[in-house]
Amino acid sequence: MHVADLGAAVTFPDRIVFTLEAESTAPIVRVELRYRPVPGRITFVARPSIVPGTHLALRYERDMRVNYLPPGIDIVYRWRLFFADGSWSESPERTLAYFDDRYRWTQRTRGSIEVYSAVDDSRFIEAALTVTDEAVTTFSERFAVSLEGPLRILLYPSPEALRSALPAHSEEWIGGIAIPEYRLVLAGIVPGPGAQQELARILSHEVLHLVIAQATDNPFRAPPTWLDEGLATLYQAVEDPRLDAALERARGEGTLPSLRALSSGFGTDPERALLGYAASRSVVQFILLTYGEDGVQRLLATYREGMTDDEALSRSLGTTVDELDRAWKQWLSDQPATHARPPSAGVVLLALTELIGILAFAMWYR
Repeated sequence: MHVADLGAAVTFPDRIVFTLEAESTAPIVRVELRYRPVPGRITFVARPSIVPGTHLALRYERDMRVNYLPPGIDIVYRWRLFFADGSWSESPERTLAYFDDRYRWTQRTRGSIEVYSAVDDSRFIEAALTVTDEAVTTFSERFAVSLEGPLRILLYPSPEALRSALPAHSEEWIGGIAIPEYRLVLAGIVPGPGAQQELARILSHEVLHLVIAQATDNPFRAPPTWLDEGLATLYQAVEDPRLDAALERARGEGTLPSLRALSSGFGTDPERALLGYAASRSVVQFILLTYGEDGVQRLLATYREGMTDDEALSRSLGTTVDELDRAWKQWLSDQPATHARPPSAGVVLLALTELIGILAFAMWYR
């Protein structure tokens, strides 16, 4: 078999156009396009219609609004050609850089960290590299975990620009998401006054999700949301005092959520989600005070074995979900009131950007 053309061209976010030209001594009766995002584990298969024959010239458009993949990844692809006798042959593998071609991307690298920015601002990009590097290094050293392989960050010039790169049904307040499967972070940050704080807040939080995901990676189950979000929120570079207000209000009203309620997500209601962040951070603080950083290390390690929440807590900390829930709430009730001011509705919505991004992406892939 001779292959003359293996092209692929991106028109983001609409389509990828794949082209194939091949000749064979035996008639080609069927073809499959096989492609896989790097470093993802899922191979997607498409089966375009063809007219059987020894010469094949094919132009196939893959609708990426239906078959969504995030920008900023590399895609490896190849064609498999089948013959009448049941045998088949494969083309050489090619790699496609799948980026948002509506922007000109400036790329900078520091070690295993790659930052792509739609704004060509060297100080902005260097700040993103520094924040990411420090967050990964600090968290990894404290909890004896590591992030293997390259980490890629895509910086859009605004939250609105980012959302235009996401599926049409995405929530309108998304400002950043972490996609552990691809070791990828997408963020929409406006350069200028306040950009440094926003970079530190979003990127430090998001990249910690990637580290936690890799530290607990297993084929069976993810760690509970309260642990994932609690660690990322507690160790992000910029603290958020709004969480103190939400936690104090719930403590005073007796409306603290249970750990079981926080295990699979916080919901999309703004006030409930903000409380979910606050409670999760508080639980992790309690675990650190009670069991130390060694306890968190053990807990992360047990989740890597695919254990249930009760199994992981029993093995690592000698407790259960319900026992931890009661001990945390008792500890919290013994703390003095902070009298923090409640956040405004607008501030609450800002605090939801990262959570909604993660929830939305989870829904796209499940």
